[in-house]
Amino acid sequence: MKQFKEKHINDFSKKELEKLGAQGQLIDVRTPEEYELNHINGATLHPVDEIASFNTDKNKTYYIHCKSGNRSAKASEYLSEQGYDVVNLDGGFKAFEEKYLNHDALDENTNVEIKNDRKKFNYSGLQCPGPIVNISKEVKAIDVGDQIEVKVTDFGFQNDIKSWVNQTGHTLVSLKKSENEINAVIQKEKPKDMEVSHSAKGTTIVLFSGELDKAVAAMIIANGAKAAGRDVTIFFTFWGLNALKKNQSVHVKKKGIAKMFDLMLPKTPVRMPLSKMNMFGLGNIMMRYVMKKKNVDSLPSLIDQAIDQDIKLIACTMSMDVMGIQKEELRDEVGYGGVGTYIGDTEKASHNLFI
Repeated sequence: MKQFKEKHINDFSKKELEKLGAQGQLIDVRTPEEYELNHINGATLHPVDEIASFNTDKNKTYYIHCKSGNRSAKASEYLSEQGYDVVNLDGGFKAFEEKYLNHDALDENTNVEIKNDRKKFNYSGLQCPGPIVNISKEVKAIDVGDQIEVKVTDFGFQNDIKSWVNQTGHTLVSLKKSENEINAVIQKEKPKDMEVSHSAKGTTIVLFSGELDKAVAAMIIANGAKAAGRDVTIFFTFWGLNALKKNQSVHVKKKGIAKMFDLMLPKTPVRMPLSKMNMFGLGNIMMRYVMKKKNVDSLPSLIDQAIDQDIKLIACTMSMDVMGIQKEELRDEVGYGGVGTYIGDTEKASHNLFI
């Protein structure tokens, strides 16, 4: 049972967090490599793998954070069991960075005024990469300083457009999301120097295959790369989306072609077929038996490890729509996006795989 308190990191201002850091109460449990790349001023580094060595004043309250909240929850649970008063900061450095440091990722640039003469386009019903492709075409046709407004129903567009403006140098003036659509205003800027700056720390993987052995291989590579200090993104598209399904089958009412797909696709990741010697599913059973006997982690276990390591898991929303797969069927930790989101990450990576 959880014995610690929990708050979202953005319940605190940047100034409040830095004050906690100065008082020795803000504990960063990420890796030294992550801390070195960027951290909250004053935060004390104490990696979660070394949390057993934490030994300090128990009369203070300690505020624990990692990248998103998974590792800090583990550290908070351990420290609370040792008698410390701790607060797990949900959202972690990722949420802090998006709000206070990573201005490219902010939902909107409030310093730019929305213009009355902006052109408006409705891309409702258009799936990835349609909205981004059309926006690119329309932005090329207007002058620097002019704006366009778009309406999009693909929910992956929210991340795609932020990544796209970051790559192109245009300004995201406004980004609003309602229950059924996303509305964005983009302003054209002078062409950005598109020289790519690769990072030795980046690995991106496209998992297209819906076969168990290939999905396991992808997750092993991803977890290994993350353990080696790389930033890892996996983009799950078409048949690869089956790997992200919850371990327990979720009943979702479907009709037409979506229902036909549902009948043909595996209900859970462990039911995915093999690429060779599947033998009507017998090969899958044999493979899982051998993996267990040889102490090879199962696919769900490998994905759990990826989540614990804060590997970025992105489900392709266009593929979801084509195959009739709904959010309720996929793991809660999954992010959603399209080709724009993936390309934004590949631009920063030096290691790209298609499986």
